[in-house]
Amino acid sequence: MWLSGCGRSPTSPPDQLPPIAAAPVKNAQTDVAYIGTERCAACHRAEEASYHHTAHSKALAEIDLDAEPLDGEFFDPISQRHYRIYRQDGRLRQEESIRTSAGAPLILCDLPVRYVIGSGRFSRSYLVERDGFFYESPATWYTDPKAWKLSPGYETGNLGFQRPVELRCLVCHAGRVESLDHSPQRVALSALAIDCERCHGPGELHARKWEGVVARQGTSSGPDETIFNPAQFDRQFGEDVCAQCHLHSAATVELRGRSLLDFRPGRKLSDYLAHYAPQSPKTDMKVVGHVEQMRLSRCYQADARLTCLTCHDPHAEKAVSEMPAVYREKCLQCHTDQSCKASSADRRATTVPDDCIQCHMPRGPTEIPHFAFTHHRIGIHKTAPAAAATATKADADELVLIPGSPAAAPLEELRNRGLGYLQYSDATDQASRIPEYRAQAEQLLRQFKRGGGKDSEVDAALARLQWGVDSQQMLRSAQAVVVAKDKSPEAWATACFTLGGTYYELNRPAEAQPWLERTLTLRPTAEVYYMLSDCLDFGGDRPAAIQAARRACELAPDRPRYCDQLIHLLTKTGELAEVETLRPRRDELIQYRRRVDPPR
Repeated sequence: MWLSGCGRSPTSPPDQLPPIAAAPVKNAQTDVAYIGTERCAACHRAEEASYHHTAHSKALAEIDLDAEPLDGEFFDPISQRHYRIYRQDGRLRQEESIRTSAGAPLILCDLPVRYVIGSGRFSRSYLVERDGFFYESPATWYTDPKAWKLSPGYETGNLGFQRPVELRCLVCHAGRVESLDHSPQRVALSALAIDCERCHGPGELHARKWEGVVARQGTSSGPDETIFNPAQFDRQFGEDVCAQCHLHSAATVELRGRSLLDFRPGRKLSDYLAHYAPQSPKTDMKVVGHVEQMRLSRCYQADARLTCLTCHDPHAEKAVSEMPAVYREKCLQCHTDQSCKASSADRRATTVPDDCIQCHMPRGPTEIPHFAFTHHRIGIHKTAPAAAATATKADADELVLIPGSPAAAPLEELRNRGLGYLQYSDATDQASRIPEYRAQAEQLLRQFKRGGGKDSEVDAALARLQWGVDSQQMLRSAQAVVVAKDKSPEAWATACFTLGGTYYELNRPAEAQPWLERTLTLRPTAEVYYMLSDCLDFGGDRPAAIQAARRACELAPDRPRYCDQLIHLLTKTGELAEVETLRPRRDELIQYRRRVDPPR
C-alpha cells in the first residue's frame, strides 16, 4: 500500500487535518505529473478511438461550427427576452434583446460563444468569456424537442449572460481545471472533457515504466502499481471515480483542508467530500443522483460485485438499440427468467419485449426540463419516477450522511454538517425553511469554533450568515479569512466581497474600495462595479468611477439602476451628448422592469 497524508486519532488536536487513507497505487501521490491524453493514446490506440464516441469525451469542447445546430431564434414569455443564435465571421454568436414600448428591438448582449457543454445526447449548453471570466449562456439546444430554449434553471429566474461559471461548476465537465489568481471564477482548463487521467490518475509513472519496458524489449508481469484501473480494485475505489461527478447529494461538503480537485483515482472520495441528504431521502430522479440511487438498491446491497462498470463501459458506449439486450444479459447473470413476477404476456407487451430496465430502472423526468434519465434504484417501480414536485415535511428532516459515507470525528462532523445546512439553504425550494436551515448552520459552526476548530471555510460561512445581521461580527469573521493561510478561492472571494460590501453599507468608502477592487479580480458582478463607482466618485477619481459604471452596465444591461448611475456621473463631467443617448435606453429599461418584475 502506498501512503500519503498523516493519520490522526479522534483525540488529536483540532488543528490537525482529517486523515487520508492509504492508496493502492503509486500514481495517487500528489507529486506525480499528468501527461495528457495524446501520450496515453500512443499505446492505447483502441481505447482512445472508442473513447471519442462516448459522452465523457464531449463533456466540454471548443466550438466546432460544423457540429453545431442550425441558427435559430426563440422568445421567453416570462422574462420577455428574445434570443438569436447565428454564425458570423467563423464564430457562433448569441444575441439577447428586449422590445421597446414602440416594439423595436433593444439589444442587451451580443456575444461570441467560447465553449459547448454536453455531448448533444440531451442538450448543448454554452459558455461565453468576458475579460477572462466564464458565464453561462441563457440559450441551450435541446436534442428533444430539437429546439433552442432557455438553459436549465433559467425558467424561474432568467439571469441572461450574468450567471457565473465557476471552478465548482466546471470540475465535472473538464478533465482538469484549476484556479487562476486564487479566483473561483477565473480558471484554467488544463484538459477539456473527461479524459483518461480523470479516471485512471496521472500517467507520468505509468508512461515512464512502459517506455522503459518497450525500450528493453521486455515484458512486465504482476500488478501494475503505476496506474489505477477501477476493474482491479475493491468496488469502493472504482465507484469513487464515478462518484466524483455522478454523486451530488442535497449538500456536498469538502472536508477541512481538502478539495475535490485534490482527489485522485485510487483514493477514497470520503477523505475529500461528505455527502448529506434529508433524513427521509427522496427517490426522485436527479441528473447527478446515480450513485446515491444505486446504493438504495437491494441488488447493490446484496452483491458486492455490482458496480458502475457492471453495466457501463467508459471506453465505449453501446448503440441505443442494443442496450435492452445487453442490460438484460447483465440481469440474468444473477436472476433467472423465472424470477420475474410479471406474466409472459405482459413482458412481451412492453415497448421492448422482456426489457428488464424498462420496469426495474424506468426512464423518467429529472429536475432539469427536457431531460429524462434512467433511474438507478434497481427495484419495483409502480410508476415511472417523477421529478421533484411539491415539497413535503420529509424535505425538512435533519441532514444526515448518505448511506456508505463514513462518519467524521465529532468536531469535524459539526463543521461538515454546518456547512451542509448552509449549502442546503441556498438550494432548497422551500423558502419558508431557509431561516431554519441557516440558524442550524450557524449553531453547528459556532459549536465547531467553541470546540477549538479553526477553518477559513467556517469563517467565510459565518461572514455570510452575519451579512445584514451583525456587521461587526461579519467583519471579524471576514478578517479571519483574510489572515488565514489555507483559504480556498471561494472563501477568499466571500471575504473580499463581504468586507467591501459591509464597509460600503457603513458609508466608509475609503475602506470599502480596496476590497471591492479585490473582489472584481475574483468574482466580478455589476453590483460590485456599482459600489466601486460610488467609492471612486467619493474619492474624486471621476474617470475611474465612470469606467466602473460602464462595466456595471455591460454586465447587467437589463438594469436601469446601473444606467442611471452612469448618466449621473456623465452629467457631472458635462458629457451631455452621451447622456442624451443613454436616457432613452434607461427609460425603456425602467418600463421593461415594470412589465416583468413582480409587484412588491
